Amino acid sequence: MSRTTARTATLLAGATLLAGALAGCGGDTATTSAAAAEGPHVAFLVPATSLRFMAYDVPNFSVELAQRCPTCVVDVQTAEDQATQNAQGVQAIRDGAEAVVVVALDGAAAGDLVSAANSADVPVVAYDRLLKDSAIDYYTSFDGGAVGELGGQAILDAIGTDTAGGAIVMLQGDPADNNAGLFAAGAHSVLDGKVDVASERYVAGWSADQAAVEMRAALGELNGRRLLGVYTAYDGLAAGALQALDEAGLSGVPITGQDAETAALQRILAGTQTMTVYKDLPGQARATADLVADVLEGKTPATTGTTDNGAGAVPTVLLQPQAVGKAEVQSEVLADGYTTVDALCAGAASQTCAEAGVSATR
Repeated sequence: MSRTTARTATLLAGATLLAGALAGCGGDTATTSAAAAEGPHVAFLVPATSLRFMAYDVPNFSVELAQRCPTCVVDVQTAEDQATQNAQGVQAIRDGAEAVVVVALDGAAAGDLVSAANSADVPVVAYDRLLKDSAIDYYTSFDGGAVGELGGQAILDAIGTDTAGGAIVMLQGDPADNNAGLFAAGAHSVLDGKVDVASERYVAGWSADQAAVEMRAALGELNGRRLLGVYTAYDGLAAGALQALDEAGLSGVPITGQDAETAALQRILAGTQTMTVYKDLPGQARATADLVADVLEGKTPATTGTTDNGAGAVPTVLLQPQAVGKAEVQSEVLADGYTTVDALCAGAASQTCAEAGVSATR
């Protein structure tokens, strides 16, 4: 099976793994194997609080690792808090895991997991979210500053030069996630000095419901100013913000997001969300799988640079994100196989797709 064919197959694999995760997100384990004869075990620890990782990253990583290591076994565990994830990682190491890939819930509180890995000489790869102040081996993610810059520039492009008497609202991510700070810094590097910010709020757990709460409060801080736009660091936050805007009778407000979730792509086609920041998740999974395979084979992985996590310079692979508006949904996101036309254009979205030139019969 080629990597292209295998990557296409991950959409179905993701649905299967996601169902399993939702059935037991308190810490149950799903194991995937590409061959009956077991080889090295790789622990993949992900948050139960985000659907993305079980839907996309886990199946993509499993398929990509199987291309390099057909006998490798990927042991997947989900957790709702960092203490549980730490315990899962420690147990996986005791059970013989030869590498640990972790998407931390709290990147500053994973020390117990990393210490156990260091003691057992098991490499730790921080996936998507940096682990702070601990001796991890590798870090793979997207350029967080660039993510924020793309969203910030989209807001400026959408509101134009008529900013007199107006201000924007900024909804940032979970303060426990290192990425949230990177996204915020990138956005501010573009927005500062060019538009007033009426309210900036960090949203715990990246929760859409909490984003709606924060947006309602932020509207009260406009103090008579026009709402020019809403910068949000994630599509789920955009969904919550739009709920609050709808309740307030506000429509047509430029709003950004991130992750190219299907619902967000539908909103972009419908014109209620301005853009999203698209990240090539199959590419991230492939880069991480290649890195892990190299480590298991005793090779030194190729990296793009290093990242200071407070404990040292961590060898890093950073990928570049891309801005996606209505014009790029078909040419970039669908062309990459990130989602399918049938999924995007299901139900009520079929008319929106037709009007945008996206056919559900392709």
